[in-house]
Amino acid sequence: MATTITTPSPSFLTTTTTKNPIPPSSSFNHITIIRSCSNSNSRNINRYQLKSTPTDNSQLLSSKFSRDEEYSSTSGPLDSGSDVVRKFYDGINSRNLSTVVDLIADDCVYEDLVFPQPFVGRKAILDFFEKFIYTISQDLQFVIDDISGEDTSAVGVTWHLEWRGKPFPFSKGCSFYRLKVVDGRRKIIYGRDIVEPAAKPGDFALVAIRSVTWLLQQFPQLADRFVKHTTTSAAKRSRSAH
Repeated sequence: MATTITTPSPSFLTTTTTKNPIPPSSSFNHITIIRSCSNSNSRNINRYQLKSTPTDNSQLLSSKFSRDEEYSSTSGPLDSGSDVVRKFYDGINSRNLSTVVDLIADDCVYEDLVFPQPFVGRKAILDFFEKFIYTISQDLQFVIDDISGEDTSAVGVTWHLEWRGKPFPFSKGCSFYRLKVVDGRRKIIYGRDIVEPAAKPGDFALVAIRSVTWLLQQFPQLADRFVKHTTTSAAKRSRSAH
């Protein structure tokens, strides 16, 4: 008599979802201009809550699926990297940070090059974007011009700001995001924003770069001191964030 053996399907990690900038990105170099345009509608902001997500180490991903980790037992296929980034911008535009919380990893690092030091940790990043959206009117919105979609772990974006559907001056920017699967969800673990400068030095920028290069060639120890200072400052910020 033939015996039928039923092999259980591989179990997957299950996650609890808490609803959750960069923007992504910041345009704090426009705050002086934007603040004059703000109105009472800019205060309709849903605050976020950080909650720990329990995990069960006894639930292991099957080896044949762990290579890409493209599926979740609760939600099916994972969001692509570009989808996660789009949701991130949507959350900032809607002033609803609760929809952004689960898109950012706990140990995420966010660099807005307007600021001297990066923001380290999800709480520090969300605090920054909360301040950002409280500062500007909801009429100012991020508009994605182009976004890469081939790589699920790295996404590039070009964007600009619009005020009531019209392009806002000096608001073009580009961003880069690195993502990975954490507790069954694809999350942002690193972000960098570069915003169009209001002052455009043109050829003078090349002169400045050449001057700094000459200075470092004459005094190479200055480069070592600069790197050491930058590393120390970043480490202090990371410790304070945790």
